[in-house]
Amino acid sequence: MEFIDLTRAMSKSLEKAQPKPKMFMQFFANKERYDTEIIELDKQFKGARVAEFVNPDAVADGREKLSFDNYVFKLPTMQDRIDLTAKELKKRLMGQNVYTQATTAAKAAVLIREIQSEQKDFVETKMEVMATEAMFDGQITVIGKGENRIIDFDRDAGNTIDLGAGNYWDEAGGDPSADVETFIDQIATDGSNATHMIGRLATMRTFVKNEDIAAELDNRRIETGNVTFNSMLEINGAVFYGTYKGLELWGYEGNYVDAAGAAQKAVPEKKVVVCSAVNANVDIAGYAADIDIDYPSIKGNVKASKDARQFISKISKGKKVIDVEAIQTRAPMLVDANSTISATVLV
Repeated sequence: MEFIDLTRAMSKSLEKAQPKPKMFMQFFANKERYDTEIIELDKQFKGARVAEFVNPDAVADGREKLSFDNYVFKLPTMQDRIDLTAKELKKRLMGQNVYTQATTAAKAAVLIREIQSEQKDFVETKMEVMATEAMFDGQITVIGKGENRIIDFDRDAGNTIDLGAGNYWDEAGGDPSADVETFIDQIATDGSNATHMIGRLATMRTFVKNEDIAAELDNRRIETGNVTFNSMLEINGAVFYGTYKGLELWGYEGNYVDAAGAAQKAVPEKKVVVCSAVNANVDIAGYAADIDIDYPSIKGNVKASKDARQFISKISKGKKVIDVEAIQTRAPMLVDANSTISATVLV
């Protein structure tokens, strides 16, 4: 198998490689792309914005930009790399037999697409972990090689709630019905309408088993046309419990395996996040300069390609291995920070 066989179709395969859908990344539906990893954002509390009235013969005024504060962020860069030996390449191409007539180039194209899809999933899982932290904590912790910082979205202190001893949902004095109304009212103060409440399965089970909640919970049928994000039903580990006071109730753990191989849960225990599906949050893809992309005329043993979201895929040839690398500068930015409430609801 020649190096050109591996790299021939990598641009096309990168376009077709798609990650699996995630839960909290769907609350960062607005997508932007920058040609730098340094970005400048206006902190805007948009909520459900309203258009102005105007006489039909009048010329519209320019819309005033809501700008409370201006923030400069450096987006984090994620990376994944896999080394493949000749033995591993053959192993990945199992399934071939004397009756199949696939060329070396065709087998190489399938191989690269599979690896790129895997690496996009790894990056998307990291994005989901960041999005979960942003929703629950109002910030993202960036720790890695040469990185040790926090991206803080300056969510109002009133949007982080601890019910306190005697008021938790698993205590005798707990009143989850009244608490939910408080959460909805709090989000409404910034012009947003609460649409979802999400927590770990154990947390949400405690909520729906409450006698007052169970009496009013609408879980008799699920009409997918009424579920805001239908694709949530396709997300691994997501459980729909019904609707209550207009909120879709979802149980979600956010299971993943960290870099050390240990199983982790992205969603914190004993907490819920109440959020609005209509928000100004942004999934921003930036770009950290890459010599193999910026200067392709420099010939070498590296072939690099990037897709429309600045996801870079690189294949390098060594003496004993093929190195497949994925790089993306990207983050879920909780610009509309007050469209979310994080609440500690269990003891």
